[in-house]
Amino acid sequence: MFCLECGEAIPDGSVTCPKCGAVIKKDIDNSSDEQAVVYASQNVTEQEISQKPPLSKKLPKQVYIGIAAVVGIVIIFFIVNAVNKANLKKALVKEWYDTEDSIIKVLDIEDGKMEYRLETGYSWMDMSMGTYDWKPAGKNKIKIKMYQDKYETYTIEFNDDKTSFKISPAITSVDDNEHWYHID
Repeated sequence: MFCLECGEAIPDGSVTCPKCGAVIKKDIDNSSDEQAVVYASQNVTEQEISQKPPLSKKLPKQVYIGIAAVVGIVIIFFIVNAVNKANLKKALVKEWYDTEDSIIKVLDIEDGKMEYRLETGYSWMDMSMGTYDWKPAGKNKIKIKMYQDKYETYTIEFNDDKTSFKISPAITSVDDNEHWYHID
């Protein structure tokens, strides 16, 4: 066997290289039953190697505290988000009207369904323009499935007493936004 540091021949059973002093440790390679030579630092004796404490795989307390804090924040985020969605849903589920024209536009919002219809005062002329799936997507955002399986996101801004809201972009036109009113 030869020293990997200086190339000197090492007698069998040696712990260090007789020329450069590199410490060697012999391990048995199970696949070929040959001895493999592993070199440690040149300035460490075999006694010091055997006295080194094994590496600890235990994580410090700060890591556990950090992980717990992150998990707690994520849980709080999901709870707050769920509460915000529930509040938005509660505020929206009713009939909303746009009465700017002689034809009344109605947005009838139920749990998971939204119907847009036109009312004229003559029931035979009233017509439904479409029914869409919808879901709350945050504190002031909803998603509406307008075409095929694609949801689009809309922003809702209520007035103080939640009797009207502005939705952006508009649902029933190409405008940037539109206003809907709830009449009791």
